[in-house]
Amino acid sequence: MKMNVDNPWISKLIALFFAIVLFSFVTFENQSRNLSTDPTDGASITSSEVITNLPIDINIDRDNYFVSGIPETATIRLEGPQAILTQTLATQNFTIETPDLERLGPGSHTIELEAAGLSNQLNYSVMPSEVAVEIEEKRVEDHDVRIEFNESSHLAEGYRAQDTILSNETVTISGALSTMEQISDVMVVVMPEGSNITEDIEMTLNVLVLDETGDPLNVNISPQLIDVRIPVKGTQRTLPIVLEESGIPIEDYEYSLEVSQGEPENVTITGESDIIEELNNFVIEVDVSGITESTIRTIPLNHPDGITETNPRELDVLIRVNRVQNEEDNENDNESN
Repeated sequence: MKMNVDNPWISKLIALFFAIVLFSFVTFENQSRNLSTDPTDGASITSSEVITNLPIDINIDRDNYFVSGIPETATIRLEGPQAILTQTLATQNFTIETPDLERLGPGSHTIELEAAGLSNQLNYSVMPSEVAVEIEEKRVEDHDVRIEFNESSHLAEGYRAQDTILSNETVTISGALSTMEQISDVMVVVMPEGSNITEDIEMTLNVLVLDETGDPLNVNISPQLIDVRIPVKGTQRTLPIVLEESGIPIEDYEYSLEVSQGEPENVTITGESDIIEELNNFVIEVDVSGITESTIRTIPLNHPDGITETNPRELDVLIRVNRVQNEEDNENDNESN
């Protein structure tokens, strides 16, 4: 039987059929999309996340064993339901850790890093997945700290370094037995900036633990940083004091200078050796400007070039004042007689 497609009713029926099919397809697609994006049904979404710089827990008795080869941090890739993953990222109540290394015992081993505390609905992979480690017996020792300082390269001429003062003269060192046996030197190197130093040196320095070739060793040091103080003193010499009048004296007055009773007759100076050796005495200038009667003045001791310190730093000087009578004064005195 031949269908008459020219019949308008048949054309309408065919159009209606395709419209129903198309409507059903679109409705099914929208329902599927709503189900997959419905926020209340997040467990149906699979997602992934990468977390970096996670510390690694080492499962071993660190008082008795020393482990080398384990990196400081690891990276983990998590995959699973979006809701579970979101909560895991928010709390981060999981850890990256090694297996029980004590069961392996001393020696070289290859281990796999593990994640602990994750939901069993999450899949994960740790990078690096495998780590080559060395497990050794641990040794703990105390060592004296040596100071290395080249004073000739840093101190000014005529200055010398005194005994160094350390915040810790000994440090505690721990490490693998085989490494500890290689310790040849425990030291700090004092390298201040600049040269011609005349003042005390104060620095905070790292403690170095070296083998006999001067290479650093993989050990733990406590404390790692220590404070170093090097007193710096110049050449000293004691010289007699010479008082010299300075300033503008008042006419018809004469002055005499002397060290006050109880004051030292000598001064100890510190400074460059070449300058000190040229001195035979220490001159102190006393300003008599405006003085008309005997008085005691405290004079600060100035530092000549090349001198950094004096002891004492100041001196009491007695200034005696006498009035000188001129001829006019004598004539007046005679007339009055």
